Amino acid sequence: MGTRIFNYIKYIIECIGEVIYPYENKCVICEKYIEEDLICKECLNAIKHCSDVKIIEKGKNCFSAFPTCYYSGIMMELILNLKYKGDFKSGEVIANLMCRKAKEININTDIITFVPSSKKSYKKRGYNQSEYLARNISKSINIPMVHCLKKNINTKDQIGLNRIERWLNVKDSFKVYNERYVENKRILLIDDVLTTGATSFYCANELKKSGAKEIFILTAAKSDV
Repeated sequence: MGTRIFNYIKYIIECIGEVIYPYENKCVICEKYIEEDLICKECLNAIKHCSDVKIIEKGKNCFSAFPTCYYSGIMMELILNLKYKGDFKSGEVIANLMCRKAKEININTDIITFVPSSKKSYKKRGYNQSEYLARNISKSINIPMVHCLKKNINTKDQIGLNRIERWLNVKDSFKVYNERYVENKRILLIDDVLTTGATSFYCANELKKSGAKEIFILTAAKSDV
């Protein structure tokens, strides 16, 4: 609870600071004073964009995933800042890039949802980074965000696990709890990093079993095991 309150207060203070000092913008990466919002042109241009479409397949089911960038360099730093430091300005930069990607791929969707975190992880951080990204993307592209997935098992962290272990680790750990919002809908599923695709696949598969018409996956970055 303490961490959650701290991160919320931090976010409010950052918003107030932007109102009081609107012209003192600093790059979230190099901290250089800039006229641009949030990130300087040099750091922005150094981000490696990804044009790949990853087909995540298991058994008879497969889903298309669209990574925005590669998980390296500045993009990695932005994601780590959001995920572990509660840096919502870095999160804004990521969300803006993901919005551009969403418009670029031009997928027709009815709702946006996100990969849920466990209660343990949410309690520790005070927020879910994928939910934060989904909320920002929803506002930008004017598609409603819906809470419809939950993680019902506290799994190990995927970091350090090999490909097979990652798939086994998250199997059967996600459930749909708002089926009325899912049935016959085209859904955009948001996550931060795509590695093996196991987490995204099992979330998408649950949505499909609950009657979703189509599921597309949009991630901030693509990594390799």
